[in-house]
Amino acid sequence: MPKKVTGLEASNIFAIATGLILGLMTVSSMNSCQLERDKAVTTSVVHINATAQNQDLQKNRPMPAITFQDTLINLGIMAEGNVKEVTFPFLNTGKAPLVLADVSTSCGCTIANDWPKKAIAPGKGSEISVRFNSQGRTGENRKEIFVVSNAALSTVTLVLTADVIGPNR
Repeated sequence: MPKKVTGLEASNIFAIATGLILGLMTVSSMNSCQLERDKAVTTSVVHINATAQNQDLQKNRPMPAITFQDTLINLGIMAEGNVKEVTFPFLNTGKAPLVLADVSTSCGCTIANDWPKKAIAPGKGSEISVRFNSQGRTGENRKEIFVVSNAALSTVTLVLTADVIGPNR
């Protein structure tokens, strides 16, 4: 016949088991953090000091600024299956070199396939090329492109819109 466990003994067993599980989880997470830290991809070229402590220092520090000619491009009406490529020209209107850290999109049908990987001097410009594939995208479309840089406004959202007509529309 198995021994009956009292409430106090069950609490002790539960506390010990919980302690062991938490200890193992802590050791495991510490090891996985170390592994992730060793493989981490950094954006060390994009350094924006955004703390309250150094807000006064930021006022006197030259910063880059990104200014787009247009942040919205309407592709108009297009037949399903067509692909259109557009460019979003921009200028560095700041007083320090501008570095684009990342350009990503809201959907796999929209690809930012060409954007500058080198610093852009103050007063100089460049462009971001974006391709929209309308296959399977009938109807009104609004796609976003996220531009992350070292400018004071670190993320700018660009927008592509299109009205895609399919065989049934």
